[in-house]
Amino acid sequence: MLLNKKNSPIILIGFMGTGKSTIGEYLSLEKQLSFIDLDVYIEIKENKTIPEIFEEVGEIGFRKIEYNYLTECTKKYDVIATGGGVIEYTESLNYLKQYKYIFWLDCDIDVIFKRVTNDKHRPNAIDKSKKQLNNLYLSRISRYNEIAFMKVNSDKTIREIYNEIINYLTCG
Repeated sequence: MLLNKKNSPIILIGFMGTGKSTIGEYLSLEKQLSFIDLDVYIEIKENKTIPEIFEEVGEIGFRKIEYNYLTECTKKYDVIATGGGVIEYTESLNYLKQYKYIFWLDCDIDVIFKRVTNDKHRPNAIDKSKKQLNNLYLSRISRYNEIAFMKVNSDKTIREIYNEIINYLTCG
C-alpha cells in the first residue's frame, strides 16, 4: 500500500471544478485507501447543504466549521478532497502546512468556468461571470502555492492525473 493512516494523508487542494473529488475517489479506489470529500463530510455532519450553511452563517462561519471537520478528517482518512476555499481561512491554511502530500489540482479558468457554471452547489460560483470567477481564482493562487507539495494540471484524463500523482509519491 502506498500510504496508511500512520503516514501523512494525501490532500487535494485547488479551485472549485479542478477535479479534486473525482481524482481523490479514483486514487483511493486504485490504491485501496480511505477517501473523503470534505464538503460531503460537512454536509453529512451538519445535515445541511454547503449553500444552506453559507446562507445561515456566512462564509466566515462556514470556514470555521470547515476547519473543525478538516482536523477530524486528516486523522481519519488517507485521501482528502478539500473545498476550493479551504485556504481562505488562516487557521486551515496553517493547519495544512504540517502535511507533506498536498497536491494542488489546477487547470485553465475556461475549463473551470465550464465545469462550475450554473452549479447551485457551489455558493461562490452562483451567478458569477467568468471574469468574477477568475478574480476569485487569482486571489487564491498564492495560498495554494504556499502549501502545495506539487502542482498538477488537471486538464487531463483521470488516469493521467492519477499517474502523475503516483509518480510523485513513489519517486519523490
